[in-house]
Amino acid sequence: MSENREEKKNPRFCRRCLLEEADPEAYQRDLVSVLARMDRETRTPPAEYERRLDACRACGRLNAGTCEACGCYVELRAAVRRQKCPYRKW
Repeated sequence: MSENREEKKNPRFCRRCLLEEADPEAYQRDLVSVLARMDRETRTPPAEYERRLDACRACGRLNAGTCEACGCYVELRAAVRRQKCPYRKW
């Protein structure tokens, strides 16, 4: 099989494009599942989690759910109590 045909069958996605190409409903289900399994000592309290997400939403470095500064998925990073924003917004 030629390289072109192989690429069409198994396209490569860059890290920034992956969420754009993913099924948004599946991503949401997976995110909810991960957050539900996170223990209380690890998890950011709900009000703080929302405050962090608000700061990310207002940031120009947010791109399709990821942080252009560090490459993380912001919803997961914000959910972990001990994590920090690389630009000290939270």
